[in-house]
Amino acid sequence: MAQPHAAAQVKGGNILSMLAAMGAFRKTGEQILAERGITNVVAEGWYPLQAYADGLNEIERRIGPNTLFRIGKEIPNHIQLPPGLDQFEKVAGSFGPAFSMNHRGAGAGGISYEITGPEQATIVSATPYPCDFDRGVIQGFFQKLLQMTLKYEHDPSSCKKKGGERCVHRIQRAM
Repeated sequence: MAQPHAAAQVKGGNILSMLAAMGAFRKTGEQILAERGITNVVAEGWYPLQAYADGLNEIERRIGPNTLFRIGKEIPNHIQLPPGLDQFEKVAGSFGPAFSMNHRGAGAGGISYEITGPEQATIVSATPYPCDFDRGVIQGFFQKLLQMTLKYEHDPSSCKKKGGERCVHRIQRAM
């Protein structure tokens, strides 16, 4: 899995979305973060990115990938987003800029995209975040911003969960 620069940080809104999505497991999430030095989170605060990513990996280990997916889907409800995200192509291209707006010291997170057809795209993520989290973020953006459900495919040949540096997400509007 990609390792961020040691000084990279994540904005508190990302972390608060994690806690909000955990529901009955919120206390477990708070404990996992506290074990990594993240406590008393505020939306505008800045926290170590690697500690947060490690916390998400621990959540996957303890609770499962579906929780990571739910956490990812919450992200667009708690973070700053680029303006003007009103079309499929704009949302598909927004993940790198949104990452940059809510992280510092990490660039665009190694996120790229390619429009592959009408309302179809491939998004590549080399962030330190687990792939099920990324899947939730992608689907959450489209659901929140365009009220759109996606047909989603994860390329198993390139996967952070299997030790790869990136995950490849193929998406298209569900009909």
